[in-house]
Amino acid sequence: MKKSIYILLIGILLQSCTDNDDTSAACGVDNPLLELAWLKTEIENRENNPTEDMKYCYITQADYNGKTVFIYSDCNPLVNKITPIYDCEGNWLNDSAENQISFNDLQNSVIIWKPDNFACQIN
Repeated sequence: MKKSIYILLIGILLQSCTDNDDTSAACGVDNPLLELAWLKTEIENRENNPTEDMKYCYITQADYNGKTVFIYSDCNPLVNKITPIYDCEGNWLNDSAENQISFNDLQNSVIIWKPDNFACQIN
């Protein structure tokens, strides 16, 4: 009986294990962080060249008009800047006053990258 309980507990534990990666398949790839060359390069640059301000930076994946976009966000309370939004090919979508995208138009937003020393509390 004791052996059966241990086997049952091990089975439950194995089924409850998950990969906590919030990155979801998008842009025709399983993991955009690793498989989109331009995004992978951006993250490598951030990780290889950390700055004091980097602790406020993060990258979000969202849906905009039925397509996946990537937002280079910044939660530094002392900075007011344009938040760049990119499509799957790495094209900057909101690069001018005529091409502004409202954050209200973004759906299913999830943080896919942040630094180890991330300083912000994001809901």
